[in-house]
Amino acid sequence: MSNDTQVAPAHLRRAIAAAFGEIANTLEWSHHGWLALMAKLDAAGKPAAELTLAEVVAAIRQVHDQLGAEVQP
Repeated sequence: MSNDTQVAPAHLRRAIAAAFGEIANTLEWSHHGWLALMAKLDAAGKPAAELTLAEVVAAIRQVHDQLGAEVQP
């Protein structure tokens, strides 16, 4: 039996880190920005646990593009 651990490819690790970075950046958004993001995610019609990282990041980018500076506290 091998003791080698499997490691995700570097590009996948970077993509996941970037997605979580975008999610973390929303913690600094204004209340208005958060409400807009929650509405966008609700509009996906899926329970939160079934949303993909790509769907969440797309919603973040859409709200940020739509509201611009309004998402900043």
